[in-house]
Amino acid sequence: MPTLSIRFIGGHYHATPWGRAQNEGAVEWSPSPWRVLRALLATGYAKLPDWQSGVIPDTAKSLVEKLAFVSPVYRLPEATGAHTRHYMPTKGSTTLVIDARAVTGTDHEPLLVRWDVALDAEETALLAALAERLGYLGRAESWAEAELVEDAPVSNGSWCRPIMEPPTKAVDGGEAVLLLAPMSAPEYERWRKAAATSSELPKKKFNALHPADLLAALQVESGWLQKQGWTTPPGTRLVRYVLPARNAIGTTAPAASRRAEPPRVEFALLALSCSARSRTPLPLASRTLPQADLLHRALASLVGKRAPGQTETAARDLLGVDGDHAPLSGHRHAHILPLSLLNPDGHLDHILVWAPDGMGGAAQDILRHIRRTYMKGGVGELSVRFSGAGSREAFLKMPGLQGLLAPARVWQSLTPLVLPRYRKKSGKNTLEGQIAAECDSRGLPSPERIEFLKEESIAFRHYIRHRARAAMPPEDFGYALRLTFAEPVRGPLCLGHSSHFGLGLFAACGDHGEG
Repeated sequence: MPTLSIRFIGGHYHATPWGRAQNEGAVEWSPSPWRVLRALLATGYAKLPDWQSGVIPDTAKSLVEKLAFVSPVYRLPEATGAHTRHYMPTKGSTTLVIDARAVTGTDHEPLLVRWDVALDAEETALLAALAERLGYLGRAESWAEAELVEDAPVSNGSWCRPIMEPPTKAVDGGEAVLLLAPMSAPEYERWRKAAATSSELPKKKFNALHPADLLAALQVESGWLQKQGWTTPPGTRLVRYVLPARNAIGTTAPAASRRAEPPRVEFALLALSCSARSRTPLPLASRTLPQADLLHRALASLVGKRAPGQTETAARDLLGVDGDHAPLSGHRHAHILPLSLLNPDGHLDHILVWAPDGMGGAAQDILRHIRRTYMKGGVGELSVRFSGAGSREAFLKMPGLQGLLAPARVWQSLTPLVLPRYRKKSGKNTLEGQIAAECDSRGLPSPERIEFLKEESIAFRHYIRHRARAAMPPEDFGYALRLTFAEPVRGPLCLGHSSHFGLGLFAACGDHGEG
């Protein structure tokens, strides 16, 4: 008994049932017997040389009549319903089109179609040749590969069979569907004679509207049938099938993302620009702290919108808090460092985000999706764009960042350093003692020399040194210092109060590079 094996190599099947509009989103599943026979005939005309004259051989006629005489049985792969919506151009406007489909996946079991008939050797060879050349089934985007296989058993309960029960929503735990099937050749001849007897149309008009035989009826174009007002194609009948529950088109939860978790990165760079509505230039470097604070708030709002598991990891990497919102120690989470990289005009144009312990995929995704922040003291908002993320080695290749990252012995204040505790004249809270403690908390050696730069400290007087919603620092003064270490240390070097917000940032002075 002939059995066709069909695989949808694109992983989806598109076909609209007869009598349904495409925008209803209905899918003809399983493929109707009428559709399968028409696909085989179309393949013969397109792919077989001896059909090119437009007259099919007698073997093809007998093959089609035998296949039309019985209703086939099906074994279907599991499928999920899906659709896309897009706009198609029409005259002067566009129209919304819904493209519904059955999604089978590319590694699905084949669709089997089996007819309970006996074919001779020539008919079997012809059916095998048609199956081998079948390019699609349904609409043209339903790419298919087919072959004629050996007889398959049908006792398995997963086969879909025609039934005789009244139409119901479900039959024996499955789903009842109506499929369009061709009449047998004798049945079509009787139907046509009965129609001719009762018709009041002239004979010529009747013959034009009613194909001469079943083979002709199977080859009539769908557009012509609809134009002539046929509610169902001539020579067809509706056959009720029952689909086992596993074969009905269902819905599933969204598939988990297959994108691999990106590697943790130590650095990310954000670019700043003025929005079109802004009437002021980029913020001044003196507003380093408030600009970093505004970005920190924007990041915190995005962290709270992540999935629960991602929220905790992103909060740890970007905000420095654990799952209970308790602050973490060790200065290992993100530092937000506003910089002037493009022009030496004292305006902030980039923000370097540095996390010594690295930033995972959730934190990187948040940085990629941030779009704007506001200018503290300015008018309008700042556009924020993700410029890149990567390792220290990658960022050291950027000339504007080498002075902040490359190892050096001598470092000088780029932004004012605010002491974390009250300054004392002696003991551990002297200027030198607090600098040594700050270095130790970051795993750095104590500097062998600390120079206070009076003129540079005066120039820092305009820098804002406290956050609007945080406690005032113990000493409201910004120091400019030059630190000299016995051996080169690598940056970024951030010390003191609000060092995670851009204050206390040092740049290499003099001898860059290892050793």
